[in-house]
Amino acid sequence: MFAKPSDYAGASYFKPANHMNDLALLIEPKTIERNVPSTYAGQTRTRDEVISDVSVFSNQAALDSGVPTTILKSTKIVHGMLTSTVEKILGGAMVATLTKVQTQAGSGFVFRDVDAEVEGKVGAYFTARSEAIADAPAF
Repeated sequence: MFAKPSDYAGASYFKPANHMNDLALLIEPKTIERNVPSTYAGQTRTRDEVISDVSVFSNQAALDSGVPTTILKSTKIVHGMLTSTVEKILGGAMVATLTKVQTQAGSGFVFRDVDAEVEGKVGAYFTARSEAIADAPAF
């Protein structure tokens, strides 16, 4: 399977609110950039940004078929509680869902574990994809 230039044309931002109802997310963090200046609501502060590939399984049909609904290549994860989780697995992968929790400062998005059946289905996709890449012809 070949990479496409459009996959790396410019990182989009991962929008957790758009993925609250997804059944599973396969998150594969690639790199982290620390202390990136960010201005929000008139305040500038620094944050960490993790570039990740995210395979989205938004419904049961996607899980059962082993074909993600969407694949977000080189997307930026910027929400603090999310980046603090994925930075620990740089170069690895995890399967999760998203939820919103109350914090001292209001609320925030967090990753949560999936059940064993869902993890198994996403794992089968991950393994098949890895095998297809390994079997691709070398030039």
